[in-house]
Amino acid sequence: MTETGALSAGLLEAAGRICAQIGARALFVHADALKELGPLGQLPPDVERYVTTCSAELYATLVGRGCRAIRLPELALGRLDIIKMGVLIALSEGSITKQDTIVCLSGLAENGQIDTLMVFRLDREKEMFQTSDLPNAVDGIDPKVFEAVLSLSLELASEGREGKPRGALLVLGDHELVLQYSRQLVINPFHGYPESQRNILDPSLRETIKEFSAIDGAFVIRGDGVIEAAGRHLNAAPRADLPSGLGARHMAAAGITEVSAATSFAVSESTGTVSVFKDGKVLMQINKSQPARPARKKKGS
Repeated sequence: MTETGALSAGLLEAAGRICAQIGARALFVHADALKELGPLGQLPPDVERYVTTCSAELYATLVGRGCRAIRLPELALGRLDIIKMGVLIALSEGSITKQDTIVCLSGLAENGQIDTLMVFRLDREKEMFQTSDLPNAVDGIDPKVFEAVLSLSLELASEGREGKPRGALLVLGDHELVLQYSRQLVINPFHGYPESQRNILDPSLRETIKEFSAIDGAFVIRGDGVIEAAGRHLNAAPRADLPSGLGARHMAAAGITEVSAATSFAVSESTGTVSVFKDGKVLMQINKSQPARPARKKKGS
């Protein structure tokens, strides 16, 4: 066995032991960092297992094998950001709760090995989450829609528009109240179109949304994925103090989630960092990433 294979195997085995010893609720493994899928069959069967991947092809393979797979955007995410995204998506599904202790295995696809093991209880993890007041689930929001908006936000941060950095603000859920606390800055480009033609789950709409990100103001998206508006000015201001370095877009993102049940995603034009807001607070921040390299074919897939 190679050195990289031995490290991955050792950490997979250690993760299984730790799960049993501490009674972990879930185990997260990033499949892109494995050279083959065989070791996934050795994971403990008595703990919920989530397998993350940035590859559409590998995601289909994992689902076909009966794995609880989580699709991440095709970006070169860092080790911690891989864990952050997987955990946040599982939280949005209600699959795990803030009281749960979880074990995570991560690594970079280009290295071809699992090299990072983390164990934490969600509501006590300060490096990953900026607040301990985590939502157990995102009320009224389809988990697939949450995943799509999060992925789109990261793509906007990574790609910008025509190669240039661009900020963006997307507000998801509780759309009726969000519309009450906002006003149109420009003509709404989505007005008058059938709902079937303005759902964020439609892959053909993705590039259109990226083009409209050049418009000042926020996107307002229903919990079922229908885009109600773009170019909205948000009137609510947060009462809580935000971390230093966050500007007007982040203030608006925080404020609207304080007066509504919405979740907002703010893309920083200067840094490309994606900040997720809930209940007027920063829930999580994910760093800007570059497009991922083509995934290698896995053995056993």
